[in-house]
Amino acid sequence: MKKLMNLCAIALFTLIISCSGSNDPQSQLSKIDELLKKDFPVSAEQTENVNTLVAEGKRLMEEGKDKEASESLAKAIKILNLALDADIFNKAD
Repeated sequence: MKKLMNLCAIALFTLIISCSGSNDPQSQLSKIDELLKKDFPVSAEQTENVNTLVAEGKRLMEEGKDKEASESLAKAIKILNLALDADIFNKAD
């Protein structure tokens, strides 16, 4: 039960941090780079999804669609944050 509470606390903290961040696509790309530098395990499916979302975000930025790019990059950040949370949770065992 304590492990579940810790996981919930970490997930809530991560959610609050990600929601309070900037919606600027450039800062989101920086956030993605920072998360990837942490070198935590990410599944092949998660990696593929993140790469697809980042490519879509960059394409939308080039088209001047910053809001849509921001939404796409936010999804990529969410995937990476979930993978990071899972890694932290697994290390707590």
